[in-house]
Amino acid sequence: MTPRLLTASFLAVACPVTAAPIPADAKAPPLYFPTVVGAKWVYERGLGASETVVVASVEKVGNDMVISRAGADGTTIVYAKVVVSPAGLRQDRDVTTGQLGEVWLLKTPFRSGESWVIPVEVGGGRRTVSGPDRVDVPAGQFLAAKVVYERGGSQLTSWYAPGVGEVKRVERLADGTETVTRSLRSFTQGNTHTGRRLPDAGDVV
Repeated sequence: MTPRLLTASFLAVACPVTAAPIPADAKAPPLYFPTVVGAKWVYERGLGASETVVVASVEKVGNDMVISRAGADGTTIVYAKVVVSPAGLRQDRDVTTGQLGEVWLLKTPFRSGESWVIPVEVGGGRRTVSGPDRVDVPAGQFLAAKVVYERGGSQLTSWYAPGVGEVKRVERLADGTETVTRSLRSFTQGNTHTGRRLPDAGDVV
């Protein structure tokens, strides 16, 4: 073996190639809600009505991001704050005792079929998560977690997409009547269109 080949063989043994470390944020589960001020949803609500919502403020509390929303473009709805974290989405609501009670909208990471009970003092009922589902809305097609909230014979089904939040909502009354009460028409975060959109049909999901 020539000296040049011996040198190359020595270097290959003495200096093995090591993989670059995986960034910490690459290991973290996706957040199912936007955390940037100015993020904007426009929903269709049926009968020609629309609803426009923006992220008004973001406050970091420990590992949580507390998101305040506000209506825009004529929407006057008052929105509850959403607490966003790798553990999921929740709202902290006043209960009859004057204390705060946690209402989990979505728990992550999730396994299809998991459910959790909502305490009676903050509304009661049960939420069950499944999916992810392919959801078609005017804004496009998304991969989203499906959450069914059951209480008193009625159901409220919401689909949450990573980075976007709720993309669709369907209410079902005890008599079986169903109404689509939210269907995402568009979502913008800053100056770019975001959200985990479905790849083309020929791609691997």
